Amino acid sequence: WWEDVGEDAITLLGNSASNVYRISNSGAKNASDKVIQHNGGGTLYVKNFLVESYGKLYRSCGNCSTQNQRKSEFDTIVANGKGELAGVNATYKDSAKFTNIFAATGSKICERYNANNTGAEPTSAGVGNDGTYCIYSTSDIIFH
Repeated sequence: WWEDVGEDAITLLGNSASNVYRISNSGAKNASDKVIQHNGGGTLYVKNFLVESYGKLYRSCGNCSTQNQRKSEFDTIVANGKGELAGVNATYKDSAKFTNIFAATGSKICERYNANNTGAEPTSAGVGNDGTYCIYSTSDIIFH
């Protein structure tokens, strides 16, 4: 449990596409920026997570000098506060899949970005379910 995150609580490293990261039965609050920063390659599974007062729950690195494909899956997430649950890079075919999400009204579920490896800030490529990079059905999201 992270009481006062500041910028990032967790940074995932490693450049192998076969890396697997699992975060479960935990939570974080007071994250001025991101809770989980995914810099390395591979797949992240987050299950049973509570997040409060946050900028983003998850972000795949949008401007790392070494870019990798990153996949993420979120199951049974309670999000209190109007943050963004995930930001993924369409440029590198990152994806975020969501099931059983309970989010505050006004939250962004997923945003796609045009990433780069130059260090420049990535630009938005769109918000919401597109079935490829941001994956969820309306029945999987309950706003409160």
